[in-house]
Amino acid sequence: MNRTTRYSGWLHALVLTFFVTLSFSSIAQDGEKLFRANCASCHKLDKKVVGPALAGVQDRWESEEALIAWIQNSQQYLADHPEDSYAADLFAEYNNSIMPAMPISNEEVKAILGYIANPPAPPEPKDPVPGPEVASGKDYTMFWLLGFLVIFLVIIKVLMDVKTSVKRLLYDIKGEEVYRAAGEEVDFDLTGKEKLALWMNNNKVAVMLLMVVVLVGVLNVAWEGLIGVGVYDGYAPTQPIKFSHQIHAGDNGINCVYCHSSAEKGKHSGIPSVNVCMNCHKGINEGSRWGTEEISKIYEAAGFNPETGSYDKPGKPIKWVRIHNLPDHVYFNHSQHVVVGEIECQTCHGEVETFDYPMHQHAELTMGWCINCHRETEVKMGGNDYYDKIHAELVEKYKDQGLEKFTVSQIGGLECGKCHY
Repeated sequence: MNRTTRYSGWLHALVLTFFVTLSFSSIAQDGEKLFRANCASCHKLDKKVVGPALAGVQDRWESEEALIAWIQNSQQYLADHPEDSYAADLFAEYNNSIMPAMPISNEEVKAILGYIANPPAPPEPKDPVPGPEVASGKDYTMFWLLGFLVIFLVIIKVLMDVKTSVKRLLYDIKGEEVYRAAGEEVDFDLTGKEKLALWMNNNKVAVMLLMVVVLVGVLNVAWEGLIGVGVYDGYAPTQPIKFSHQIHAGDNGINCVYCHSSAEKGKHSGIPSVNVCMNCHKGINEGSRWGTEEISKIYEAAGFNPETGSYDKPGKPIKWVRIHNLPDHVYFNHSQHVVVGEIECQTCHGEVETFDYPMHQHAELTMGWCINCHRETEVKMGGNDYYDKIHAELVEKYKDQGLEKFTVSQIGGLECGKCHY
């Protein structure tokens, strides 16, 4: 065998080894995907959920062929093998709950069993990802001005004391007659109140300017307080259950309207009931951030017993703290904006999929904020029969300006009666 042939053989062996390794890796990966797609809603590897824990399942069956047949169609297996007492007892143990037939091949079942027998090591726990920094929404300008005013008054007091000390020294040196002959008043023996009155009398312009500054400052503080009533930009209350939008809407890609389903159907977006939470968490009893601590609170509210897999406890409401709240005299319809206006949730609520716990109010939601949005947002009239007539009328109305696209303000979005009635 020459050197070229020997190298060629080694090369083929390496290529074969690479593809075999790759195929095994692919099978293992497919096994995990298949398990999550077909089994994970009812089974976990290490604990009961709807069905039994699957760790060691191959050791509990007499043959792999019987297990594969059971997984593919348990009812057919029971009908074909009435003598299998283990299968019959397993079916009875879980209250004769029928496991649906699985449209998966023998190879796919073997891939799932391979994953169950050799699951990948759990990932290292990640450090909590902090949510976006929430601005306090406070303006400290007035406090700074008041601080400077206090410093200014202290400086005046110090200068007045220095002046008094100098006067006293001159009085001691020159004597009272000489001192008075120079036209100076002897005021260092006066009380503090008398000195202040004397200074104000001698500096009327400065006193008037100071009073104006103080008055403007007080009025500004009062105005800021009044216009801030009901404005909670950055409000982030503590909730009874720690819920991370970053994990649910971001990492797991859950659509907003899956939980807030009424946002497309009515005025309010609604807070999801605990039953919506249980759609997923009946099978997912451990979270990536807080483990079982927060999910156990969901179970308590739903009256769900994870040990028995049944609702055998009294339920109770979850007392969520409302974050976004408009005054009673304001009308806002979610479906009108979400469905007709095709406004994304993030427009008003921010990039919610990046918000960790606690959830916070992104925008100030004041009247000025809404009006600015109506002035800037283009109405999506294309392909919407509702707007055909309105669009034609607007084109005619603004033909001198040559406009073809229009904002909400041009279809009545600034009329008072649209939001207040």
